[in-house]
Amino acid sequence: MNMFRSLSILLAGLLAMATPARPAGGDEPLGFYVFMNHIALPTFDDFYAVALSKPYVDGAAMEMEWSALEPRPGEFDWSHLDRWAKTTLALHKKLSIGVSAGIFSPPWLFDASHDVPYAGFHFNRNARGMACADIVLPLPWSAAYLHEYAAMMSALSRHLHELTVPGHPGTAYQAVTVVKLSGINLNSSELQLDTTAPDDGPCRQSDAAAVWAMAEFTPDKMMKAWAALSEATDVAFPDKILSLQIIHRNGLPGGDRRATKPDPLTQRILENTVAAYGHRAMVQWNALSQFVLPPEIAQAGGRGARVGWQMNGFLGPRGGSGCVYPPFVLAPCKTMADFQSIMDKGTEAGGRYIEIQAPNTTDNHDPAFEAAHTKIWRRKSAPPQVDNSP
Repeated sequence: MNMFRSLSILLAGLLAMATPARPAGGDEPLGFYVFMNHIALPTFDDFYAVALSKPYVDGAAMEMEWSALEPRPGEFDWSHLDRWAKTTLALHKKLSIGVSAGIFSPPWLFDASHDVPYAGFHFNRNARGMACADIVLPLPWSAAYLHEYAAMMSALSRHLHELTVPGHPGTAYQAVTVVKLSGINLNSSELQLDTTAPDDGPCRQSDAAAVWAMAEFTPDKMMKAWAALSEATDVAFPDKILSLQIIHRNGLPGGDRRATKPDPLTQRILENTVAAYGHRAMVQWNALSQFVLPPEIAQAGGRGARVGWQMNGFLGPRGGSGCVYPPFVLAPCKTMADFQSIMDKGTEAGGRYIEIQAPNTTDNHDPAFEAAHTKIWRRKSAPPQVDNSP
């Protein structure tokens, strides 16, 4: 909220204007990007290094935690971003960037000098799998929160404009193709807040609807917050594809738990995003399998947005993607044909951008990736279709 932070937002905007705008048009493929959400953990280095070296990988989809990126107000730790951005650019590949807020929001947001309001929740099992855990989520419609988020995004843009790699033309910013629309989050950069129901178990899980009511949650506040957050991202990255990652159902408060479609607020945000950004908008779902796909993704594609997918993480951070077998069993894919069918289904449903899981990029899986990669680059533009047969 100080003068330096305000000037940083202005400077990022000026830098963006100085960069020749290259709005992403048409339906050209972006290809396969390795999903990298543990870039600060050395135990994942080998997974990521091997995956990025594969010829069928077109880029790195890096997801960073805001609290790790900005541990103190206005002080940034770019070390992990820089290390993997430089590795990716040295391989002449592209970047997709996302920042997770929610439980990964920096604690200093809630101190007396920033005073961002928050809602607290008690979980039987929290978003990281810990039993009887408490979490806090910033109220995304808070003016103080929106200001700090915008400042962080502009600082990120400015840093990428300044980051170069010897032997690679241009800057890291020029290698960025996709930026995730974020800021209303639970435990990732997806559009999501807590919607859990209460119970009488030993942990006494919170009634999320009651907590949000106490916080004076309203759909109109959320729509204004989303408009401000997406505008901050657009100002910082005016020539990039903007990806909205949705939860298929019960992503935001106010929905029917029995529904088989997005809650009304998610649907409003999806429609407004597509209307606002047109061909620069990408609507993405992060549980791609050979089973049922959410029809609202393809419907957004039919209205002019891009379609994006992330392959499921059914087998965990070290197992990667698996398959779904009737009646609804999550397991390692029985055949490579089954594994390839996951990617093929995403491509047939209009996907030109697919995030893949690093643990799957093994010699055994290479032929399936190569065949699916060829299809995504050769497939001509066509109205996306969703085949929801298993």
